[in-house]
This record gives sequence, C-alpha cells and structure tokens, in this order.
Amino acid sequence: MPDMFPGMNPYLEHPDLWPEIHPPLISALARLLQEDVSERYSVLVRQRVYRVSGEDSLVVGQLAHEQPNHIAKANGSKANGSSDSSSQPIPTYIAVPQTIKEDYIEIVDCQIGRTVTIIEVLTPQKKRPGRGRESYEQRCEAIFGSDTHFVEIDLLRGWEPISAYAPGNVDYRVLVSRSDQRPKADLYAWQVNAPIPPLMLPLNCSQEDADAQAYCTVDLKRALDEVCIESACSSLIDYDRAPIPPLPPEANQWLTTLLEQSGLRQSSQSTNLYDEEKLKQRSAYLQA
Repeated sequence: MPDMFPGMNPYLEHPDLWPEIHPPLISALARLLQEDVSERYSVLVRQRVYRVSGEDSLVVGQLAHEQPNHIAKANGSKANGSSDSSSQPIPTYIAVPQTIKEDYIEIVDCQIGRTVTIIEVLTPQKKRPGRGRESYEQRCEAIFGSDTHFVEIDLLRGWEPISAYAPGNVDYRVLVSRSDQRPKADLYAWQVNAPIPPLMLPLNCSQEDADAQAYCTVDLKRALDEVCIESACSSLIDYDRAPIPPLPPEANQWLTTLLEQSGLRQSSQSTNLYDEEKLKQRSAYLQA
C-alpha cells in the first residue's frame, strides 16, 4: 500500500480511522525529526487532554464492510415478512461527553532550555466547528504572539482550513510559520494525486547564533508509510467504497484507475466483460 499512493492516502481521513492513525503518525514524525536534528535539540511528543460534549463528541461514519449483526438480522426479518418494522428499534448515535487526548511535537533547544518549534497535526476535533476548534485557534494565537516557530500539518480535506488558505484546488497543506518572519509564512500545498513535497522546518530562534542548526527536514510520506506498514489500518479499509469525504469527479476517476491497477478494486471493464459473457451464455441456453 505505501508505494501505491504518490502522497496521502485519502482513505486514512475517515473520521473513525484518523484517530487511530494520528498518535503513531506523531511518533513516526518525531523519530524522523530526531534523526535529522543535531544533538543540541530534543524532539518530544507532548499530549494535550481536554473534554468535549454535545455535537463536538459525535462520531461519524463506520468502517465495517458489512452492517452490524443485529442490524442485518433485523433487516433480514423485515425482508422475510416475519416481523413488523414498527417493532424493531432504529440504531442511532447519541452525543456523550468524551475526553480527547491529542499528541503534538515540541522541538526543544537544550542549550537555551526552551521550546523553539511546535508541530501540530490536525484532527477532526481541531478542524470542524465547535469547542475543539475554538480551543485550538486560541492556542495558535498565543503561539503567533510568541517567539516560537509553528508548523501545522493538515491532511484532512474536510472542513475549512484554519491558519491559512491556499489558492486554487488544494487538498492538503502544511503551514510553516517562522517567529521572526510573521505575519509572513510558507505554505506547502498539494492535491491528492500529487507527491508530498519535502518539508523544511525552522529551528534556531536567532540568526546571530551561528552554532544553531537553522532548519531540519522531515519526510511526511515516509512517516505515513511507516504507520500504514506497522498498523492494521489497511485491513480496515474497504477500497470498493468511496473515501470519506468524497473526492471530486476528476480526482475520483484517478483514484479508481489507481485502485484497479493495484488490484485493490475490481476493474469496471473486467466486470462488464464478465456480465457480457454471462449474457451470451444465457442467450445460447435459451435458444437451445
């Protein structure tokens, strides 16, 4: 699976799957960053804990390939006419309070003893309207008013971008904000069918400090591939279905071709040929 997608796998964005991808992705990014920074810097994974309730806590979507057993049995009973539909409960979801734990990365300059760069990878709770987004936007405002560099990795096509907009049709974006260049910032942006660009992240806080490493690099694609290989997420993805959120027609056609060529989705041409062969066999049988 890693070599199949040139960049981001859109199926990883599913609201039920991304929470499973996010923590190991943060850990993979931290490992790769630690390999690239000098001994002066330490890359730490921090965790933020907060509670949400009401609409903010709703879980959307389902990864199962089939309906749950109790729903399937109920539908089967209705189809057989063995039960009145009014006597069967309707499966639904309710909004319950949840404790959200989200990891992020801090790069610490051990020589001066403080955090120089903060790296956030967006989650649905941070991006969709609600308390989670409001809290995240407040943290961003505090960082933008400090002398700490900030990096925001947005691999979710759903909802409005938070920190910056990109021109044109853009699916994914990474914002890199150097503290000494604000309000100017660098925005990496690409579409689902494009490779992820190499990322350069700022480290040193003072240009006068010649001994400090100025930048580090991180291979976001490599981190995603490592997570997919080491986790069981591939077994939870049904490539016969459209990703959530759905892609526009042109990108969806690209995805269909890619999946068919990779053997993860049956070719529509093969299906049509199979149907035509069955039709010929049935016609010959009726004429005999």
